[in-house]
Amino acid sequence: MAPRRFAALVAGFLVALAIIAVVLVLVVFPPSIAISPANGASEINPQQQPLTISASHWGASISSVSVMEKKIAPDGSRDNGRIIKGHLQNGKFVAADGSNPLVANAEYTVTVSGTVKKIGLGGISDRQVQETSTFTTLITPMPVISKDGLVVKDGQNLRFKWNVPISSFKYQLVGVQSTSKLSDDGRTATISLATFEQGKNYAFTITAATSKNGVQMSQPVKTTLVTPAALGVTFSPADSATNASTDAHPTIVFSDPVSNPQMAEQLVTVEPKVAGSFRWTQPNQLEFVPAKSWDHLQDVTILLKGGAGAFHGISGGFVDGDKQATFTTAPSKSIDVNVTTERVTLLENGNPIDSYLCASGADNTPTPLGDFTIYAKLPSVDMRGPGYFAPHVPWVMVFDGDYTLHGNYWNTTFGVRGSGGSHGCVGMPPDVAKHVYDWAPLGTPVHIHE
Repeated sequence: MAPRRFAALVAGFLVALAIIAVVLVLVVFPPSIAISPANGASEINPQQQPLTISASHWGASISSVSVMEKKIAPDGSRDNGRIIKGHLQNGKFVAADGSNPLVANAEYTVTVSGTVKKIGLGGISDRQVQETSTFTTLITPMPVISKDGLVVKDGQNLRFKWNVPISSFKYQLVGVQSTSKLSDDGRTATISLATFEQGKNYAFTITAATSKNGVQMSQPVKTTLVTPAALGVTFSPADSATNASTDAHPTIVFSDPVSNPQMAEQLVTVEPKVAGSFRWTQPNQLEFVPAKSWDHLQDVTILLKGGAGAFHGISGGFVDGDKQATFTTAPSKSIDVNVTTERVTLLENGNPIDSYLCASGADNTPTPLGDFTIYAKLPSVDMRGPGYFAPHVPWVMVFDGDYTLHGNYWNTTFGVRGSGGSHGCVGMPPDVAKHVYDWAPLGTPVHIHE
């Protein structure tokens, strides 16, 4: 064989051998892009394990790297995230200043785009690939606290959760003495307040904490401890109300829906004691339904027990002391005096039942106009004033100082204004006055008008 031909055969053999070697490498060790930490990894310590990205073997190359960071809140939620600016340096992803950008309490999604060699029927070609890895870094102890602070809801104990089980914690609470303890699982902290006052805000700082696996809290957490406002109470009818309906259903309205409505019968009493029942018409409205109507001119008192063991609102406040309200039902009877027609009309439940002529005050000594109440009754009294004396005036009903309704025995003309020589009182024939006297109880309203 000629030397030249032999050399060509050797060269061809070497080329074929090289191609076979490349194919074998691509088959046995396919090129790839690797990301570490791997997808699904957790509790990665950023100080000990940086983000590394590598293209394995000669058949792979990296074209771009994107790192999305989402901070993890104490309750486990993630924020909207941000893209971390950085670049590869010796296989490590670093910030512009060369530092490790990974931090604790975060979730990272790393997306790497690149090219790898592949073998096909047409030979070796480039294939575009994209690798993704999502992992979380070390979770440090953090209290689960609302941005509005911590609210004490059960009188004297404050409770809050931790994002991980902890073995110990320290805190500062300004303005009140307290003690603390942890639940067995290390997830719940309870702080007992030595004193408790509603409607207060206290500065509260958690200064340190250690998880059960030895991780320290990264920085102090400052918040506010809030004691809820007292549970407000209003009564309907209101305290001192008069002329309440005899069909009234006394109602207590609370400033917040009540969380322990089942205690109504233990905490609320009605006097006088009458048959009836309580019902919640709204989550914050308690109504007493009497079995029958109240009497006219009856005083009714609603008494409500307060204190930490009494009604609580869903916001945590309680009624800060005993409360009560007394109302008086409207009388069934009333008297209307018309000084123009000189007539006294008796009414029951607003309906006239009798009407009589009377004699009201003269023009220079008029009868006062307005709404009054009979507050005294005398069967007989001597009346005297400037220029007059009337002994043994019968059936006297006092409605305003010296002004009265009474029997007038010295007058024979009724129904004519000023005809009876009245100095402002309302005179009636003695028999009529006695009827009105017997008919009208103390407290009877008197309406006098023209």
